[in-house]
Amino acid sequence: MPLCPRMLFSTVAVVALASLHGCNKPAADAPAETAEATGAAHTYTVRGQIVSVPSADKPLADLEIHHEAIPDFKNREGVVFENPTTGVRGMKSMTMAFPVGEGVSLEGIEVGDLVTFTFVTVWGENYPEYRVTEITELPAETELEFMSGG
Repeated sequence: MPLCPRMLFSTVAVVALASLHGCNKPAADAPAETAEATGAAHTYTVRGQIVSVPSADKPLADLEIHHEAIPDFKNREGVVFENPTTGVRGMKSMTMAFPVGEGVSLEGIEVGDLVTFTFVTVWGENYPEYRVTEITELPAETELEFMSGG
């Protein structure tokens, strides 16, 4: 895998890998049901702002969302991730590409919209994979909390 070499996957790089487009493909070898049964899958509901959506000319593009921090984001072992350098727990606010799960409609969702969305993380052999399972538009006046630099 050109964008996900094993040497990049370390405790420090887990969060950085989440933003690599090539690493966000749905797991074919780890069905969500199996992963959830073994504790390798986790579900998060978070708020964010739409950065890009798949379009007619790019139908296979991922949905990109700048999301708020996820303080309870867990690592492969099911323990809340803690950056050993900064001591920050969970996942910081950032823009990520998310594949959209089967049956999830993006109808009416546009760049700039504020949303709440649920995604499942499935830990593969070398990195986490993400899939949006639900998305709902928030009122335009909703105030999101993005960490600086996120």
